[in-house]
Amino acid sequence: MRLRTLLALIFAVGALLLTAAATTVVSQFVSARVQIRAEAHAAELAEHLRQIIDANMTERLGDMAVLSSVARTNATTPETRRAWVDALRQSYPAYAWIGFADQAGTVVASTGGMLEGESVAARPWFQQGIRAPTVIDIHEAKLLAARLPALLYGEPRRFVDVAVPLRDSTGANVGVVGGHLSVTWMREMSRAAIATALKREPSVEVLILAGDGTVILGPGDQAGRRIEAELPTLPALTAGAELTSTRGTWPEGGDYFIGASRARPSVDRPTLPWTVLVRQPVEVAKAISSPIVNRLMLGGAAFTLLFALLGWWAAEYLAGPLRALAGAASTIGHDTAEAHLPKPRGYLEISELTGALTGLLARLGERDRALAQANCDLERRVSERTAELAQARDRAEAAQARAEAGERAKSDFLATMSHKVRTPLNAIVGFGDLLRDESSLTPHQKRCIDQMRVGCEVLTSVVNDILDYARIEADGVVLEAEPFSPRALVEETVALVAGTAERKGLDLRCEGDASDEPRVMGDKTRLRQVLLNLVNNAVKFTQHGSVTVVLTRTATAAGIDLRVAVRDTGIGIPVEAQTRLFTRFVQADSSTTRRFGGTGLGLAIAKGLIEAMGGTIGLESRHGEGSTFWFSVTLPREPACSQAPDHVTGTAPPVSSASDTPRRAHLLLVEDGAINREIAQMVLEAMGYRISTACNGQEAVTMVREQAYDLVLMDVEMPVMDGMTAIRHIRDLEGTARHVPIIAMTAHVLPEQVQNLLAAGADGHVGKPFDRARLCAVIERSLGAGLLPERSAA
Repeated sequence: MRLRTLLALIFAVGALLLTAAATTVVSQFVSARVQIRAEAHAAELAEHLRQIIDANMTERLGDMAVLSSVARTNATTPETRRAWVDALRQSYPAYAWIGFADQAGTVVASTGGMLEGESVAARPWFQQGIRAPTVIDIHEAKLLAARLPALLYGEPRRFVDVAVPLRDSTGANVGVVGGHLSVTWMREMSRAAIATALKREPSVEVLILAGDGTVILGPGDQAGRRIEAELPTLPALTAGAELTSTRGTWPEGGDYFIGASRARPSVDRPTLPWTVLVRQPVEVAKAISSPIVNRLMLGGAAFTLLFALLGWWAAEYLAGPLRALAGAASTIGHDTAEAHLPKPRGYLEISELTGALTGLLARLGERDRALAQANCDLERRVSERTAELAQARDRAEAAQARAEAGERAKSDFLATMSHKVRTPLNAIVGFGDLLRDESSLTPHQKRCIDQMRVGCEVLTSVVNDILDYARIEADGVVLEAEPFSPRALVEETVALVAGTAERKGLDLRCEGDASDEPRVMGDKTRLRQVLLNLVNNAVKFTQHGSVTVVLTRTATAAGIDLRVAVRDTGIGIPVEAQTRLFTRFVQADSSTTRRFGGTGLGLAIAKGLIEAMGGTIGLESRHGEGSTFWFSVTLPREPACSQAPDHVTGTAPPVSSASDTPRRAHLLLVEDGAINREIAQMVLEAMGYRISTACNGQEAVTMVREQAYDLVLMDVEMPVMDGMTAIRHIRDLEGTARHVPIIAMTAHVLPEQVQNLLAAGADGHVGKPFDRARLCAVIERSLGAGLLPERSAA
């Protein structure tokens, strides 16, 4: 923004602020004066109207006083008195009725003879008028209402009464003379009183209220209604004031200046206790101040324009030297050493600015030279650093490649090691089981075979632990979610170890709430693996006493908190060994492995599995006093729609034999290893199956295409054609041969390997070394109960 524009805006804004302040002050002053004047005027008008009403009532009392005087002097008989009241009513029709009553309250003479002979002793006008002149506020006259014609629209007959005492020549009260003024007279008299004021000021509105709040005259159709709401100024009148004014809001809305006047009747001055309210809309009264405010605003606009022009001229005067200096500065090129500013002219600040800019140009020249040198140094250092970063990147990429190659080699080694170890173990276990079934063995030979089987189981456990820990370490554990009962899981796991505990004479038991429990969703297999490890360790390291498994369940907003504790009375664990007990390949001391066996991976695997589930695991132990291993996890509740009873793990189904089936199922055994093929064939034939064999996958595909089999047992690692390729080829065959059940019987047991086999088309999986009961169960489940009769014999 240019300086002249800025100064013009500043001067204009200043003028506007001054004008706004002056306008505000003056308008507030004028508004205050207008309010005072409007309230005072309303009060004066209300007082004037009330005085008119009071004067009229004084005249009516004068009428009654004249009648009282005439009755004392000239009209002493009822006939003459009736003539006088008829004449008065004819000359002043506002009277609905005029009459004389004697001291007892009996009407002796009245207009038209109405009510003559009747008693009015109970009427207020008689009771008060016999003592002094009186005025009775608006009321209904029941005696007259029955004799006078009905009013339009069913309006009740209401009157204002005036009465004076009737005295004899001695001055004693001998009766009362009174008159009833009709409601029509009240309204006409009120309209006549305010007609002049309304003609002079049309914006003024008048409301006249009787003593009980009934509207005598008012705007709209309010006449005859009683106003229940609290009106402005009424509280002041109620407090005793005869005249008051204020600014207030009417019950139906609207802001008004209001003046009010109310008479205070007394013995000396009887009159109507009516209230006269005069109101004027605030906006009408304030219209007086609008021209003044408008003139102020117009003058402020002219004042603002003048100041803006003044600011423009001042800016032009101040900006001339600055523009000259800016023009000279714009001609300076990139070489600040050659720059020269013109000689300053104008006021002192321009000279100071020129001197400051000259010094700045000198410093800029020095800075440019230093900056050029710094740029050269920086380019050299960037080149050197870039070369170093490139070398570091190459080293990092090489290290990453070596690490990835190491991980692949590690995975390949584990898979190969598992396969190479399980394959000979399969033969050892198989032949051992067959030898164990021989009835001719001596007890010593059976014991040797049992020890050989135990060694194989230990070796298999070692291989499984190494594979499990490798998967945990690589974050390769995939947790499944299935519904199960925590109590049933604990009982099943304890049942698996019950035989071992019983042989050692240990008391193995479960504790916890046995009532109905909520089922949960989680990896039941992994939890059983962890619990089985803890219970096995407790039984292993306890020579006498007991092993107790305690299950605790707590319902939370997130699901069910499960805490399982395994408490034993075994050898205990020293404090210094407890902190490293969940580390891989670590046991309490170096002699533990020699005494009890194990790899030292079980607790590390359990810790990894529990932490993968988001839980915690720990122990409490004192050396020589037993140990308590525990873990806790939070599992979600089973959805209501999926609740079903747990499948309790039972024993393997009975082995089929030729004697208890309609025919023996024909199985194709595909195995390249002669030893494994021989042992598998012997085991399967001992189970009662007919067995055909194939040495590789290609031979198996050919045999399945040419002959129907009830089931195929397929190895994976084979020459010519591997098992996975053979499975895919069989599934691509035409006819019923493509649907033959295929069970992969292999040393490939890693989860990803099993998943690949199932994806290729396998119906099941049995790992080597296989357990005969499990192998039989998988075969029978795959064959199905109704499948055998439909297949023809080979």
